[in-house]
Amino acid sequence: MSHLNKELYDFIISNKSAITDAWLAQQSKDDPTYTVLQDHTYLRKENGALIEAISSVYIQDSFEYVEYINTQSAEVAEKRAKEKYPLYESIRSFRNVRIAYWIFVQKFIQQSTTVVTGENVAEWSNLMNTAFDYIIENFGKYHHEYTLKLLATQQALITELSSPVIPIKEGIGVLPLVGNIDTERATTILESTLEQSSAKKLTTIFIDLSAVPVLDTTVAQKLHQLHAALKLIGVNAIFSGIRPELAQTAISLGINFSGMQSYSTLMHALKANS
Repeated sequence: MSHLNKELYDFIISNKSAITDAWLAQQSKDDPTYTVLQDHTYLRKENGALIEAISSVYIQDSFEYVEYINTQSAEVAEKRAKEKYPLYESIRSFRNVRIAYWIFVQKFIQQSTTVVTGENVAEWSNLMNTAFDYIIENFGKYHHEYTLKLLATQQALITELSSPVIPIKEGIGVLPLVGNIDTERATTILESTLEQSSAKKLTTIFIDLSAVPVLDTTVAQKLHQLHAALKLIGVNAIFSGIRPELAQTAISLGINFSGMQSYSTLMHALKANS
């Protein structure tokens, strides 16, 4: 690390607030609602941390600043993903920070009492741009990962809520299934039904398929697995709503329901087992 690099680092860090002011001003021009809706205290803290991460390239070796940048980009990406803040807006924000940052590098060059060569300027530009590019790339990666996690969690919740086990009397519940069931949803239904049946201390559960339009091999296999798994935890599974067309489809696919108690309608199932 050269003495001049340390001077540049100190200058930038001492002007974090001014760089942030310039960034916020540009953000307000690009999106007038941005700074109104956001927490200014957090924005300043977040941008200050970004400036520190970028500036670390001037005084640390590559391993140290890469680790620092990874930590910063992961934390900010997670928050932005949770806020559902558009990725393209974040990238534009990084661009505005880069512009404001370089303006202050230029100010340092103009004010420096030490001679700054073209090589110095080229080195600082390269280091800064490499750091910005790296953090933007990592921010995008983490943002994508967190967004996928959030979507998966939301989808699992939606699926679980769309497949509720409804207690109708002590030890007895009903699971009304509605809509198409793909492999992923079938797996979630299996896991959720086991958990809910155990939590609600059921001994019998009526699983109604009246509103399921399509019954394929995969779904039928999951139903068999669910039947067997429920039996293992002491719950008797009774199926209803397997309509003639679904039954015909099942037979054509070689699916055997002979080992499972089933009725044409939920009403018939409830009456026969009351």
